[in-house]
Amino acid sequence: MDTELETWRREWQSETAVAPDLRRRVERQSRWLKIGIAADILVTVVIGGGVIALAAREPQAHTLLLAAATWTFIAAAWTFRLTITRGLWSPSATDTATFVNLSIGRCRAQLKATLFGAGLYVCELAFCLGWIYRYSAPRAPLGNWLFGSIFNCLVWVFSLAFFIFLAWYRRRKRAELAWLLSLRES
Repeated sequence: MDTELETWRREWQSETAVAPDLRRRVERQSRWLKIGIAADILVTVVIGGGVIALAAREPQAHTLLLAAATWTFIAAAWTFRLTITRGLWSPSATDTATFVNLSIGRCRAQLKATLFGAGLYVCELAFCLGWIYRYSAPRAPLGNWLFGSIFNCLVWVFSLAFFIFLAWYRRRKRAELAWLLSLRES
């Protein structure tokens, strides 16, 4: 990473054309943005459609609550996604400064997305566990149910892994942002 950014800095200072590595990096990021949108559409159709089908098949208060909460989470995620990626889809010009600024904007957006993702995950986890405990779990003391079942132990292991990944990813993005800002200032 250090040598790549140092190469960009030298090329930026000596030429007006965009460094090939920087161009490939921005193009790769653009592909990942498109893949992310496709994944979000898939989740919306499968999960959102699934809870609507469940609520239509069993129109009871608890299934309607599940559908409403699910669509609230989906709407929040889409609103955040569309807001955070505004202006980050492609460079507005073909010079190095524009490509670097676009990379900086994308990096900042990804840092914000990690915080939003963590918050959304906690809200969804709290709702889902509460809903399952209230409507479909066997009656057991809450503490025993939360930490005593194999299913919930897997939930906690997955949650721990998710937050470890987020911490690693944020650290990586902060380092990338620092390099990009130093590149821009050169």
